[in-house]
Amino acid sequence: MSKKYSKNLEKVQSMVDGTYGGKIQSGYTGEKEPERKVGDKWTDTDGIIWEQRNGYRVKGRLGVEGGTHQSWDMKCSGCEKLILKKWDKDTHKADGRCYHCQLNYELDLKFDSKLRWWAYRRLKDFKNMKSIERDIEQWVDERQKMLQQNPFDATVANAIANGEVEMSIKKNT
Repeated sequence: MSKKYSKNLEKVQSMVDGTYGGKIQSGYTGEKEPERKVGDKWTDTDGIIWEQRNGYRVKGRLGVEGGTHQSWDMKCSGCEKLILKKWDKDTHKADGRCYHCQLNYELDLKFDSKLRWWAYRRLKDFKNMKSIERDIEQWVDERQKMLQQNPFDATVANAIANGEVEMSIKKNT
């Protein structure tokens, strides 16, 4: 027999004898998941809704009709597709369309009428200015509140100054 098998046989024999000093590994199998039928809906321990379909499971609110999760409710006003990708979400927040529909809309404005394109861009600039103005106002308000708070509290300074502090120096003699 090879050395590999003889070592394994020695380990097994020492386990049977009760003299084995190495590590013993054991496993755990959890509860068996119940059998799901097509159309069954359930909520797991994390609060995620699942639905059993024919041969697969659907996770999240897609599996439940009338789901209320925001990303599933967002649809492009141009092509009616769901807004799932990041660049589509960013464009949808600003304009209500997916990225490609917004791109086509702006191209149509550019080539249709220069005045309409100018007015559209001007309106977007005004909206951006309003949001910047709100941000600045909020920053100024926070700054004023911070300046009204005195970081140097006089009561603490007076307590330290009036405290009984021994000022003599003891010499080792």
